[in-house]
Amino acid sequence: MNIFLVFEKVNPIIYTSNVMTPNHYVCFLPITFWYSFNLFLKNEIFYSFSFLSEASAIDTLKYNNILPETDIQLNMSRNIIYYNYYTYQTKIRLTFIINFTENSSLTSIDKIYSNSSWLERELAEMFGVNYRSKKDIRSLLLDYSRVDNPMTKNFPTEGYKDIYYNFFENQLTYINNDYIEL
Repeated sequence: MNIFLVFEKVNPIIYTSNVMTPNHYVCFLPITFWYSFNLFLKNEIFYSFSFLSEASAIDTLKYNNILPETDIQLNMSRNIIYYNYYTYQTKIRLTFIINFTENSSLTSIDKIYSNSSWLERELAEMFGVNYRSKKDIRSLLLDYSRVDNPMTKNFPTEGYKDIYYNFFENQLTYINNDYIEL
């Protein structure tokens, strides 16, 4: 009963498919209800054995129409962030999609789901997602001095510099690249 009251308050757009996977639901959530909805999902009796299985993002630079019903929501956002959950008790897979603009920030859910810490660090590093109240903000794969995000569409495919290790001088050497016309 509680989940129906929450869905009425949040008013998400819900999609499901009986043909492909009948136990998979996709919900579009506003960014303001993100943390409270995860807290509710973890404390609800039928979803208390849920776990976060995946989190990633889609860069929507130059996307115009993905779904006609959500056209207004998707054009406002730069990244679409999605989190996949699976519940053991009801055997339901839930996907929550959040519209993320460049100047907004999400509240971290690593206090609710402990495995989200690694996934959120990856989203912050690769897509530039800002998290509030995040305990560990270290980079996973890139140098700490890098501020660009390699999974975004405006990331350059040709490098600005070549880097190699010079054994004779025992240091990293940077060489500026000249662009090559193809």
